[in-house]
Amino acid sequence: MKKLALFLTTLFFVSFAAFGQQDQTLFGEAGLRLTGAWGGTLVGATGFDGESAVTRGGFGVLEFNKTLLVGFGGVNTSETTDFGSGKAKSFDLEYGGLMLGFVPNSYKAVHPKFSFLMGGGQVKVDDEGSDKIFVVQPGAGVEVNVFRWFRLGLEGGYRFVSDSRFDPPGNQDLSGFFGELKFRFGWSWGS
Repeated sequence: MKKLALFLTTLFFVSFAAFGQQDQTLFGEAGLRLTGAWGGTLVGATGFDGESAVTRGGFGVLEFNKTLLVGFGGVNTSETTDFGSGKAKSFDLEYGGLMLGFVPNSYKAVHPKFSFLMGGGQVKVDDEGSDKIFVVQPGAGVEVNVFRWFRLGLEGGYRFVSDSRFDPPGNQDLSGFFGELKFRFGWSWGS
């Protein structure tokens, strides 16, 4: 009888410990916490057919746990080049969509930053119309905390373009390396 009472008492206290644990969730105290909101502009450089071009754009993101950025962004550029065809063509490239960022050690004055932009867009070619495209653009770089409300980043990466029906400029002509200077304004709260 003593063994049964000891067993039931132990089972009673173990059940409190086992069922007293709080569930961890993606959004909540143990999961993702909203810690900031940011927006900004970017200016960059890229190349098409050996010619350099200026890119510009903007973005808006929410910050989670001081390290994860989730939002939307867009980039555009205009250039004139012949893409090896012998006839100069003017074109506009615009794309945007989901923007993700990973900013480890964001509390430090200088820290790394990784970014990813994925979405649709279009390319317009002189006298040939326009076409829908899809872009995937990973990047990496460094960011500086200039003020608590202002971050300055320098990033580089590669732009992968698909679904262009033009030839030239085809997918290979529109894909390429890029470099960007990002001006991020906003606020990060919490610890």
